[in-house]
Amino acid sequence: MKKYPLYRCLAPAVALLMIVACDNEDYSEKSPFDNAAYLDVAATKTSETFTFNRKVTDQTKTFSVKLTYPSGAPTTVTLAVDPSLASGYNARNGTDYPVLPASHYSLEKSSVTIPAGRTTSEQVAISFSRLDELEIDATYICPLAIGGADGVEVMGGSRVMYYLVRRSSAITTALNLRNCYVKIPGFVKDSPTGDVVNHLSAVTMECIVRANSFQETISSVMGIEQYFLIRFGDVQFPNSQLQTQTTFGKFPEATQAKTLNAGQWYHVALTWDLAAATIRFYVDGELQSEAAGHGKSDITELNLADRAPRNEFDNSGDFVFYFGRSYGDSHDPSRMFDGDICEARIWSEARTLDQIRQYMYDIPDPQAQPSLRAYWKFDEGAGTVIHDKTGHGNDGQVVAYWTDQNHTAQYPRSEADLWPAGVEVPKLSWE
Repeated sequence: MKKYPLYRCLAPAVALLMIVACDNEDYSEKSPFDNAAYLDVAATKTSETFTFNRKVTDQTKTFSVKLTYPSGAPTTVTLAVDPSLASGYNARNGTDYPVLPASHYSLEKSSVTIPAGRTTSEQVAISFSRLDELEIDATYICPLAIGGADGVEVMGGSRVMYYLVRRSSAITTALNLRNCYVKIPGFVKDSPTGDVVNHLSAVTMECIVRANSFQETISSVMGIEQYFLIRFGDVQFPNSQLQTQTTFGKFPEATQAKTLNAGQWYHVALTWDLAAATIRFYVDGELQSEAAGHGKSDITELNLADRAPRNEFDNSGDFVFYFGRSYGDSHDPSRMFDGDICEARIWSEARTLDQIRQYMYDIPDPQAQPSLRAYWKFDEGAGTVIHDKTGHGNDGQVVAYWTDQNHTAQYPRSEADLWPAGVEVPKLSWE
């Protein structure tokens, strides 16, 4: 007779006991080991929240029905979305979620049959549609339930999956700048589209960023090196401190007290009023650094699109406007920004604190803002073109860093690399 290790003999029993432990059914008058049907997605949790951005219109979730052990006959199990279960969920959890209207979901099948000798049904889809019509930042509940099963019990604790559907105002798309950068072809000398960011007597640059890691010295985020830019670190500066070098000098002073964390999202804004000679950094809608007297009498305007590219091939010359790159050859990624970026803007004014807070995460009507000179949301989610939402035509282009002098590029990168899934920037609020 063949012998098996004790753990192999005990494993099925342990698994069955785990399922029973998740079940809330009253077994005072029957055995917990009766065969029962349950939803596989509800075996370990009874609710699932899926959050999506404002551009998403459709989502699909799949599930199957399972038995605790095989039956000697086919088992038919009925399925339905049961809105009456929503009130019980809300009462248990202290919520007040409205039921998702029937026009926004469709259940692929109303029943499934588990063949004799099997424990798992075919996969079934529940599809959610027209999600862009839902109220922003409201959560809706959609209770998917087993109605009944032929010849077996229904496991009470795992018969319902509550899908919590939320259309979020938070940012859910960003560009990953690791090993690539973004150039703005229009931001060069004599470009008709670039003139909107020239002759500025005051300026605000802002963006939302998350660094995966920081370079040893400088991580360039956006702007023109040694002219006006947002970057992290510098020689003798902490490599995770926000810093800029303008035509007048460096700002702010080096300090460990103003370092930021890798892996965390931040809204950062840099303002400079040339007439007042005042420069400021804001982080997450709060003033971080300020200096008066930053400037001199002959600095009367900034021109962010007044540099001639070194060659006509890829604008890789020194001191032009980039995202995720500083000056130097395109095969030198020594100052790249290793992280994600979205919601980047250039304004022709030094925005106040209240103004910065107003549009930190979105600008509903960009073309109605006369001082908004460029706006890249980085919400394309695919491709290598970054659209300028102002209508001025200064679209960005994603470019790979070259890996050697033979221009062997680190491309093609996958869409998943450029556009990481699951991005959600936490929103801030103020009293």
